[in-house]
Amino acid sequence: MRINNTVKITSLAAAGLLALTACGATATSTTSGGSEPSSSSSSAASAAPSSSASASAGSDGAAASSGSYKAAAWALPITDKGDKLGSMKGDSFSVDIYQVATDVASKDSMFLDKETKENLLKKGAPIVYVNYVVTNTSSADIPLSHSLVTPSAKYADWKYLGGMPSDSSSDGFKKYGLSSSGMKLKEKDPFVLKPGESFNIAENFGYTPGKEAEISATMTPAAADGKLDHDKKEQAKTTVTLK
Repeated sequence: MRINNTVKITSLAAAGLLALTACGATATSTTSGGSEPSSSSSSAASAAPSSSASASAGSDGAAASSGSYKAAAWALPITDKGDKLGSMKGDSFSVDIYQVATDVASKDSMFLDKETKENLLKKGAPIVYVNYVVTNTSSADIPLSHSLVTPSAKYADWKYLGGMPSDSSSDGFKKYGLSSSGMKLKEKDPFVLKPGESFNIAENFGYTPGKEAEISATMTPAAADGKLDHDKKEQAKTTVTLK
C-alpha cells in the first residue's frame, strides 16, 4: 500500500478498549473501562466556538463543483473547497481530505458513556465537516457496491471502540453543499468508477482544533454477481491535523 509522503501513518485505536453502543429509540450507554471520559475524548464539547457557524478558508456557504476532479456519472458534484488536510492512497485509489466547515451539533447524539452517563456529542457542541474525494488511480474500471469507499475519522486518543458520534441531521450537509452518501438518487449498483474519475463523501464529528485525527478507508469492489469481492479489498490510512 502506498501512502502520501506528506502525511504519516498511525495505528488505529488501541486494543482493549470497550465498545461504544447506541440505542434504538433512546440513548444507550457505552463503557470505557469503568473510567470517566478522558479530557481528550470529551474535549470537543468543551472547545465550543461562537454561536455562528464558520467555514474553513476558501469555503463560503454551499460548495460548488470543482474542475480539479472528474465526477463519475452516478456521483454528486465534487467540491474541493476548504483546507486540504492531506491525502492517502491504496493500490488503485486515492483519497484527498478537506476540512470544509465548523458548526455546532443540532441535537444530542445517541451515544453515552456507560459510567458517567455523559453524552459524547451534546447539542451545541462544536463539530467539523470533513469531505473526502475518492479517485480511481488505476487503469481499470472499479465496480463498487452501495458501500462505495467510505473513509472515516477517529481521534488518536479516542478510547471507545467504534466510530465517533456525529450529528445525523442532513441540514448541515446541505448547508455546506456536502453529501454523506456520495451518489445521486435512484442510481443503481454497480457504481463503476472509471480510471481518473472521482466521487466525494463527507462526515462530521466533534471538533477540537489542532488535534490529530486518524483517517482510514476501505474499498471492496463488487464482483460480477454483485457480491463484495473481499479478495480485492484495499485499505488506506493516514493521520491529519485539524485546522
